[in-house]
Amino acid sequence: MKKHKITSISLLAAIATVAMSLPASAQVGQSSIGPSLQFGNGQAAIGIDSKFGVSENLSLRPFIYFPNNGTNFGTALTYDLPLRNTDSTVLITPFIGGALDINTGGNNSFTAVSLVGGADFDLNDSLQLKTSLSVPLSNNNRSTSLAVGAGFRF
Repeated sequence: MKKHKITSISLLAAIATVAMSLPASAQVGQSSIGPSLQFGNGQAAIGIDSKFGVSENLSLRPFIYFPNNGTNFGTALTYDLPLRNTDSTVLITPFIGGALDINTGGNNSFTAVSLVGGADFDLNDSLQLKTSLSVPLSNNNRSTSLAVGAGFRF
């Protein structure tokens, strides 16, 4: 259990450090962080999902989830396609990309590469809803998973 807490704290510290260390000129895209639920492998897991805009169309999406069999964490690199309305306000941002997933669950630890696709739905300037589908490229203890959550934008 102590190992899971240390892993969680380390990931959150890394996320915060990356966000604060980027110069203002590099913070082009939208960034957000918030709670999320992941459904897959016959169970639901609670976690934290985030997004850091690297450019107008590229984002890093670090995540951490706590299923019954350990801790899942990793990051996805996605290509974002912001769809705007007539006054140039972004309403929905579909994305597609790849992710590196790491599970630290005792004897069943594994690393996997996944294809990721989903969308961010902007509710207002500070809140968005998120959904994503992750399809692993290998079948080592992983199944397709669906994540839904909220993001607080900054």
